[in-house]
Amino acid sequence: MTRWPLPEPMRAALDEAAQAAAEGEVPIGAVVVKDGKVIASTHNQPRVMCDPTAHAEVLAIRAAAATLGQERLEGCDLWVSLEPCAMCAGAIVHARIARVYYAASDPKGGAVEHGGRIF
Repeated sequence: MTRWPLPEPMRAALDEAAQAAAEGEVPIGAVVVKDGKVIASTHNQPRVMCDPTAHAEVLAIRAAAATLGQERLEGCDLWVSLEPCAMCAGAIVHARIARVYYAASDPKGGAVEHGGRIF
């Protein structure tokens, strides 16, 4: 279901996705929110960082954990422009993110509503 106007965290995730596209990356952005406040906002950077794990969700989780000074992100929400892949879904579970919101489903690589295909 689409809600208009978009919640601010989703708008920020989409802005991050646009930045990724401008950098020649796959256009995915992610934002972590705790208690209504954005604590991390980033986008895909595998090409820029020469790191295949530098997906927006993973980078946002890392930044949020650094901001909070802890590895568990209990009580945090993740807003992302595209349904997370299997790797990112695993990171979300390990970080103990409370809720995940995404703008578009990904039948090819999504692991939330489409199941996690590893190989």
